Amino acid sequence: MNHIGQTRILIAMTVAFSLIGAGCGGNNKEAASGRNAEQKSVKNADQNQMNPQSRDNIQQGGKLVWPINQALANFNYDQLDGTLYEGTNIIRAVMPMIFLFDASATPAYNPDYLAGEPKLVTSPKPTVTYELNPKAIWYDGTPITAADYIAQWKALNGTNHAYQISASSGYDQIENVTQGDSKFEVVVTFKTPYADWKSLFWPLYPATTNNDPKVFNEGWKKGFLTSGGPFKFQGYDATAKIYTIVPNEKWWGRKPKLDQIVYRVIDDDAQPSALANGEIDMMNIGPSADYYNKARTIQGVDIRVAGGPNFRHLTINGQSALLQDVHVRQALAMGIDRTAIAKAELGPLPVVPTSLGNHIFMQNQAGYQDNSAVVAYNPEKAKQMLDAAGWVVQGTKRVKDGKPLVVHVVIPAGIAVSRSESELIQNMLAQINVEVDIDTVPGDDFFDKYITPGRFDFTVFSWIGTQFPVSSAQSIYVKPVGDKIQQNYSRIGSDQLDKAYREAVQELDPAKAIQKANEVDKLIWEEVHSLTNYQRPDIWAVKAGLANMGAYGFALVAYEDIGWMKDSKGK
Repeated sequence: MNHIGQTRILIAMTVAFSLIGAGCGGNNKEAASGRNAEQKSVKNADQNQMNPQSRDNIQQGGKLVWPINQALANFNYDQLDGTLYEGTNIIRAVMPMIFLFDASATPAYNPDYLAGEPKLVTSPKPTVTYELNPKAIWYDGTPITAADYIAQWKALNGTNHAYQISASSGYDQIENVTQGDSKFEVVVTFKTPYADWKSLFWPLYPATTNNDPKVFNEGWKKGFLTSGGPFKFQGYDATAKIYTIVPNEKWWGRKPKLDQIVYRVIDDDAQPSALANGEIDMMNIGPSADYYNKARTIQGVDIRVAGGPNFRHLTINGQSALLQDVHVRQALAMGIDRTAIAKAELGPLPVVPTSLGNHIFMQNQAGYQDNSAVVAYNPEKAKQMLDAAGWVVQGTKRVKDGKPLVVHVVIPAGIAVSRSESELIQNMLAQINVEVDIDTVPGDDFFDKYITPGRFDFTVFSWIGTQFPVSSAQSIYVKPVGDKIQQNYSRIGSDQLDKAYREAVQELDPAKAIQKANEVDKLIWEEVHSLTNYQRPDIWAVKAGLANMGAYGFALVAYEDIGWMKDSKGK
């Protein structure tokens, strides 16, 4: 998963662009068009809104200005600081993505990188053979070969701690990666069955990066070292805070329709005005009623909605001196009314406002069940548990050994939904005599200086999921090893949970995999690792003439097919 802006991507694993017909992904029911068109609700995982158009209907040329809400720390998606959602929106256009997904999250191999469907055999050991497209090259002309796959496995399997990886999920299940009959054949042998093997090796990075821990960790901080996709990185204007990508002239696939995509760093709170003023061409509304109400009044803008694999949550730092006791974490969780948070945040939006009771499955996915009963809202019981843990009320506060129970919630500046959620939590916990201080920090520092090093008690952001709900979340919940936390910012874990997770990702029977994944989720709730607040709406405000872009839900974008319709003014 990834964290989006001030929200990471559930990915632990991967993201790719979708290439279905016009590249708009699957079953686009009720596609938006015209002024302020909007869909009132998306209940199914196979629905999205991207104004799907054939390439013949799209003009050649033009520019897309895409806002992101912070500067980026690393363009190596597999490095711990490289999983920001805003960064993946650039990486997907520039680096190889070997699988494609439509709106129903159905995978298909990408013929730009693979010569055919990979072949899986289960005996004597699970083995996948990939036949690579020999036309695929890195920007310097070097062919993409088995050597790149071998190096990526070695860097990400978790055995070499010099690599600061965001996740080892899946790669740690591989026994070996070898070259087959030629450099364009890759043979991957697994130790045990791994159901989500299609989640591996994308985005793909060159062996020159993955063979060297220093290049892996630091080489991609200021930009891309190469390209292997339809676009290439042109540069970063630090003064204007603008990243620019342009078509890769060495690309062997369909020619991109746009001349350039400009990613402009602008606070979320400033984006509605920027959209109205023509400074940007679209914005991710997400769960913000304020942004939604502002954007829906802008002339010539569509509201596009989808049900996606994303959710807002509260991460609890289990290494905080105040929160190491699981009973204290349980008590605080019981003092937070997640249903009320969902209704407050989602009520004004074109979605159904309900709380989320699962860390792995979204409400519109097969397998969803509410496992959160262990921390169900119960302020009276929360008070009793805090009393029993030694945090007694003195005046208006709880105190233990002369020290008050003050929970610090760290949030990024300029994110209205983070502020409103934190204030709701602050008011709720005040009812059980727990003080909450809200610490607002610069957005560019939020993860690097606060969340990753563990300088917080609580924090709120979004996990942005993938098409592989079980394996993609693994790096968030597995037990940290020393300072190697992967994406487990809570730093809470157990051997029992790790064992249960291994069994879930190895299960090839879909029904049994769902059952085992829910057993994992129950353990996550019992540990009070984090609280899932609500499924994050995938809502975008998009200029009406923009095609094959918008609320993509479970699909992924074909960047070469994004463009301005011929009957629009374009840009």
